[in-house]
Amino acid sequence: MPLRDQQRVHNAITYVTQNLSNPLTVAEVADQVHISKFHFHRIFKNITNEPFNQYVRRKRLERAFQVLNNAMPPSISDVAECCGFSSSANFAKAFKAYFGFSASQHRSGKAIEDSKNGKLFSKHGKEVSPAKLYNGTLSEQESNDVKQLVKRIDVVELPDIYYCCIASTEGYDHEGIQNAWQKMREFLGSQGIQMDTKKSVGFCWDNKWFTPLDVCRYECGYQIDSLEWGKAQGIAARTRPAGRYLVIEYKGSLLSKENFYLWLLSEYLPSTTYELMMPFVIERYIDIDCESGVFHLEVQIKVK
Repeated sequence: MPLRDQQRVHNAITYVTQNLSNPLTVAEVADQVHISKFHFHRIFKNITNEPFNQYVRRKRLERAFQVLNNAMPPSISDVAECCGFSSSANFAKAFKAYFGFSASQHRSGKAIEDSKNGKLFSKHGKEVSPAKLYNGTLSEQESNDVKQLVKRIDVVELPDIYYCCIASTEGYDHEGIQNAWQKMREFLGSQGIQMDTKKSVGFCWDNKWFTPLDVCRYECGYQIDSLEWGKAQGIAARTRPAGRYLVIEYKGSLLSKENFYLWLLSEYLPSTTYELMMPFVIERYIDIDCESGVFHLEVQIKVK
């Protein structure tokens, strides 16, 4: 997949994220990235593994689920409006069809059995309930083991940093992520740049316990001097915006990393009052030992 097409889809996703509460069409977004509807539809599906309209609908429903999961959720009509649904009735119907239980049940937090009635389970095998956001739990021993791998937790102010980006075309699949990093190494090599692990990050857009694995979005990123440089080279570019960040340093195996994220998302973050301010989590790679399979990284989450 040409880097220019990656750049176009990258820009389209940024536009959709910023305008999810508004009506969105293939023609409108294709126009934003300056290509035909036909070409846009083809490259979007090739890179994200789902058609544009399905992507937008899924993102609206996932945002609605997250909003309704707040301690003091808005009304159903307000959620429908902020997530881009034409009416409360259409939203309620779409929500129940996808998750297998109603938005009202979810808003109330009623502890019902994990749903197997919605599209999320029938098509992807994801069981979700209003009382449990994550399809998985850790035992007390597993939770304690993860905590031993967490080296520090801080809240710090971080500056703007710019990254060129290449997305995995196979979601969170390990091979797909490796392929994306290989393409990044090839791109940097073509620019006469030797890769430095400490300038490398991953932008993780989705929660694998909640989103079908093949459509989860992972972007490998490498620090650059400016967005303009990235755009001039025909590669997608993204800013890590300045602000207040929760920073968690982790060192452990790839298998333990999965438990680390489950602990972070299902245990640690719900125990805090932080409001997440970005649609992605950033992994800053400190060191990766390929022989031992040990990852030393810093997770950065913009918070309020």
